[in-house]
Amino acid sequence: MPRRRQLLAGTASLIATSLAGCSGTSGESQSTPESTTKSPETSTGDEATDGSTPYTVEVKPNDPYTFESVPETYAAIPSVWMDIGMALGIQPSATASLKRAPLKYYDQLPDVSFDADAVTKLASDSESGYDKENFYAADCDVHLIDPQMLKFYANWNDADIEEIENGAGPFLGSSIRFASSSVTDNGPYYDLYGAFEKAAKIFQRQERFDAWQSFHDEFMQTIRDGLPPEGDRPSVAAIWRGVRPDSGQFRIAPLDPLQNNTLTYRRLGMRDAFEDDVPDGPIGYEELLRVDPDYIGAVGGLTSLTREEFVSTVVEPFEGNENGQSLTAVQNRNLVRTGGQFMGPIVDLFSTEALAKMVYPDSFGEWPGSVGAVPEGERLFDRQRLSDIINGTL
Repeated sequence: MPRRRQLLAGTASLIATSLAGCSGTSGESQSTPESTTKSPETSTGDEATDGSTPYTVEVKPNDPYTFESVPETYAAIPSVWMDIGMALGIQPSATASLKRAPLKYYDQLPDVSFDADAVTKLASDSESGYDKENFYAADCDVHLIDPQMLKFYANWNDADIEEIENGAGPFLGSSIRFASSSVTDNGPYYDLYGAFEKAAKIFQRQERFDAWQSFHDEFMQTIRDGLPPEGDRPSVAAIWRGVRPDSGQFRIAPLDPLQNNTLTYRRLGMRDAFEDDVPDGPIGYEELLRVDPDYIGAVGGLTSLTREEFVSTVVEPFEGNENGQSLTAVQNRNLVRTGGQFMGPIVDLFSTEALAKMVYPDSFGEWPGSVGAVPEGERLFDRQRLSDIINGTL
């Protein structure tokens, strides 16, 4: 085993789980690899996170893992975990394709950058093309990837996961994107800041997390202070997997309290137009017209589309569609977009600020169309202060 692996050797076996909302298959159990040492059991799963070593961190559904030194490098499938790493001031060393990654948000923060040339590619696409040799080449200390994602996207099994853990580093990711479609009652295990805190323990950057938590709490108080009474808050149909009005097919993302990709809508107090009867599978215009939401939300559209692309591929096709023209949201041009699947702590702030301006301009100011166009005096959070927290200089 390489010297770095000897230093980091610990427990990293898997517990059964599911890839919520994607695979629909049950997880598989795995025994502890012979080359690792079983962590002592604790009531919390986390030990010695005060800067001393060794220390143990548990990220469910994975077993607790004992680090003999603080990991320096990590791999992620561009996701919540990559944004979490960036929020702690650590760029990933390896990822799958960056084609849809939320790099545009980092460009808005002074003294924060992302060097795409320094990233080893694990796969040609986030959902395909995975090769174990790329994981060996990346040689990362820890993988902030839910193993179930590789079982689903790469058709890996427990033996494949164990092989990479033994040859490189442990898997300590946990999917928080979906909630209600999980095939078990055990996931997701964390909300956004629960997962964020776990990463802070992995990299021993708890002070930075605490500063983030305070910053976030202040920001959310600003949001809450500007919201109208609950009875005056609008409904929304949140659509994911792309919004294609001409297709007449839409997938609705529930505003489930455990579902991270619709977090922004909940933060703004919006009501789910489908309430507790969110359809499982694609729907057509008939179902949309039945609930006739005040707003239609493109989940992920803030990240993946420019203002011009959003207008040309979503707004104008809705307005030009005979059925779309009958929707109240289309008639009022109440078509909005949010951060979606890559929404870690950084994306969350920009996404919440954007939707606040889109839905409640009287309270939060007009939305100028892009995250980079918000005038300094109309921003809902201080970019420089946030950058100082990320860089550990505050």
